[in-house]
Amino acid sequence: MARGSENLGSAGKVLEYVRSADMARFVARLRPELAESFSPEQLAAVELHFAMRNRTNHAIDWRKRWGVGGWRAYLVVLAGREN
Repeated sequence: MARGSENLGSAGKVLEYVRSADMARFVARLRPELAESFSPEQLAAVELHFAMRNRTNHAIDWRKRWGVGGWRAYLVVLAGREN
């Protein structure tokens, strides 16, 4: 199995990977056995969805995500009026 692709195994482990209030609410609404079946990569992908759904429009909105090995990076450049 690829590093980090194993299931987390307990609700406590799932919460270790939750960084936002939206994600915490999402996980809290799941059946425990379903929440425990997520891998860290799957949780990160769902959390990315929550982060991107409230995007505002800027004159410049450039986002880049990449990874090497077990490391992931996300670069955001925004310029323009704040709504």
